[in-house]
Amino acid sequence: MLTERIASELEYHEDGLKNSLICDDHPDNQRLIAASLRQLNYNVQVAKDIDDVYDALKYQRFDIIVLNEEFAGGNSENNEVLDFLQTMPIAERRLIFVALVGNAYKSLDNMTAFAKSVNVVLNDKDFANINTMLKRAITDNDNFYRVFKSVLTEMGKL
Repeated sequence: MLTERIASELEYHEDGLKNSLICDDHPDNQRLIAASLRQLNYNVQVAKDIDDVYDALKYQRFDIIVLNEEFAGGNSENNEVLDFLQTMPIAERRLIFVALVGNAYKSLDNMTAFAKSVNVVLNDKDFANINTMLKRAITDNDNFYRVFKSVLTEMGKL
């Protein structure tokens, strides 16, 4: 009940903004991530459990997903949401920026992000700087995929 109340307080929607999904069971993390995403002009939706994630992904396109490796009982080696995202068709997956949160990662470590098939990894101990880290990582990702996305748009595939 408390989790549902916190999630509803954190959720935010405004037309014209990109969509984000937070998959994190820790209320303090949810607050920090939601505040950062709102500052970066994203609508915020908080997943309550794994079924909520599947429903959200089924009916909505998200521009960013922030996933804690421990979400819904997961861990660094076995996370159902991460497994699902990794098996998505690449054309769909490339359109989603995925930030993986865990306490064993070095924030902004590109090799770990590559190994986990995500766009960025963040250590939750560095959440005091989450806004700066997300902004930097999203900007880097947008710059990296800018030409690719423009070609897809010209071809009518985006």
